[in-house]
Amino acid sequence: MASDTSFGRLQCSLDLGDTSPSSYPVCLFCMTCPLFSLPVDLLLEILVCLHGPQDLLILSQTCRGLHEFITLNTTANYVWHQIAHKSDLPLDIEPYVDRSNLPGRTLQAIVTNALRVENNWARPVSRLNKLTRLDPDNVNVSQMQFIGSQWLVVLRRSASTASLSVWRVAGTARAYRAASLDIPGPAVPLKFSATMQRGCKEVLIALISSSTSGTVFSAYSVFVKSEIDDVFAIPSPRALFTLHRPHSEGLFYEVHVCGRIIAVGVPQFANSVFSLSAYRILFINTVTGIQCPVDPELPEQFTQLHFKLYPKHLVLAGVRDQTTLVIRTHDLPVAMFDEAASNSTSLTTAIADYETETTVSGLDYDLSADSTHSLSHISLITFHSLVRRADSSDYIFHFPLHHSSSPSFVGRFSTHASASAEIVCLGETGRRAVWLERRWTTDEYTLMKATFSHNGEKPVVVEPLLARHAALPFLLSTIVALAFEEASGRVCLAVHTGELYMLEF
Repeated sequence: MASDTSFGRLQCSLDLGDTSPSSYPVCLFCMTCPLFSLPVDLLLEILVCLHGPQDLLILSQTCRGLHEFITLNTTANYVWHQIAHKSDLPLDIEPYVDRSNLPGRTLQAIVTNALRVENNWARPVSRLNKLTRLDPDNVNVSQMQFIGSQWLVVLRRSASTASLSVWRVAGTARAYRAASLDIPGPAVPLKFSATMQRGCKEVLIALISSSTSGTVFSAYSVFVKSEIDDVFAIPSPRALFTLHRPHSEGLFYEVHVCGRIIAVGVPQFANSVFSLSAYRILFINTVTGIQCPVDPELPEQFTQLHFKLYPKHLVLAGVRDQTTLVIRTHDLPVAMFDEAASNSTSLTTAIADYETETTVSGLDYDLSADSTHSLSHISLITFHSLVRRADSSDYIFHFPLHHSSSPSFVGRFSTHASASAEIVCLGETGRRAVWLERRWTTDEYTLMKATFSHNGEKPVVVEPLLARHAALPFLLSTIVALAFEEASGRVCLAVHTGELYMLEF
């Protein structure tokens, strides 16, 4: 035992090359702890078998020796990686960073913060830690998207102007606008998807706009200021490409970006009627310039089609026969990464294919948010229909991206029978959701939150996000756009006046 006389603190040390019991940290408070009679590798396996990170942290508080071993020693890196892998808590990890490459101490801090967010989120009314007004601009916001927990992309448009701005909302002394892009007319921007590039120094934005003759699909590279007081000039935004498609050739309607790949849906119409056989998804590699249109080969009576793009997979979702949800997972076309590969016009055979046994009462559903990490599953949320009152239940679905993964799960929950979800944000892991609820009988608006488990071990929790009479600088009925980052508990909202507010929980 060594004594630090300057702080009056007992310190413990561990020889990483020695796995005998004598190599454990020893202090006056843990000399009799039976765990220290075990070999190190056996103790590590015992710690890994704990129920979760909260149990591990509680154990670390039982004596100084365990605290040193679990929280301060590099030997426990293995434990933290295994605990993080087993936990279903959303982790605040930078875009495209593999958590297996993170140091144990870094991962420990991330997991500990995830527990803090989880405990706050589980409260009947979550504690609002901070409310920040981001942007005083009076131009209407039509869409917002978080990229990780630190970056927010905002699309504004009015009758005469349109712009995209990138905000850094965390990891700095105060939030600031890191980049902006004026969108040239006369096309009107409709929706976008964005992701980080070059170690969070550049944002790739794919944008769909409408014109008098059809739709326009464009991509931009936007460099961002890494610090609020950065005095170095950053390169101007540059257009990577622009594609025009007249009405007769189909319309660009949905877009997603992941890494260097962009995917955009292109439905076609014959005499104003949508044709499944003419539906295509266009993949574009922004580095090589390769374009690959593919036929998803959709089944008949397939409607409400949406898709998600992941680092290695494409997920298709839709409703068959107006009642059954269908989810299919495909590998991305090889041609997108290998110029020598054949440019096939069909997707590979589905590696996972699901149909819900639960009949969905409405046609509307929302998929989990775009992700910059490889996930094991995709989630989907659906709310009851005010028109079809046969079933007033709401559902959360979790579908594995591979059949070899854990089985799919359906969770049932309830919201008010007269309420509709006006704007819905489902987190990228499907663990949490936020939505703006409107009760039509009283015309009352409420920001709602929900917490879901992936295996049904815990009940679904649905509560108001804010206290009923919380003093806010805006009316909930004026909210026109929402963005939600579940790992950090940040919610960004825009009101009809164009003001942006960020809520941190």
